[in-house]
Amino acid sequence: MNNQHTELFHRSKLNPILKADNWPYPINSVFNPGATLLPDGTTLLLCRVEDRRGLSHFCAARSKNGIDGWVIDSQPTLLPDPDNFPEELWGIEDPRITFVEELKKYVIVYTAFTRDGPGVALALTEDFINFERFGVIMPPEDKDAALLPFRIDGNWAMAHRP
Repeated sequence: MNNQHTELFHRSKLNPILKADNWPYPINSVFNPGATLLPDGTTLLLCRVEDRRGLSHFCAARSKNGIDGWVIDSQPTLLPDPDNFPEELWGIEDPRITFVEELKKYVIVYTAFTRDGPGVALALTEDFINFERFGVIMPPEDKDAALLPFRIDGNWAMAHRP
């Protein structure tokens, strides 16, 4: 039996590659980004950022090589919107990004938090500037979802963690 394996991922010696000190506005911490490659080859991280109140939002960071030279949006990229989406009252977390060729858009599934617990919410974007929110698609207690980039037998499929 061959016990050799191929290492698919290499942890950067620079880890963590992004810290709260790098942010252009005051935050407590940054973690759990969704990641994607943009058409020009730029790596985009949609980072979960915890503000000074302890509530989370998303902020985009871009790098030509995905390791350094990060350019971070000067303000939050996507804030919770509890007036229109009450399930986001306590923040938004854990974005997962899937480019869906059929839609020509990036689908972001994320955890929306409220007093009822975590639920899976969905938003679409073409540019990580403008977002179309659809609200909760998997009610509490559910989180950490990722959409497949294609349909199976005409239906969308998603992995999630109840």
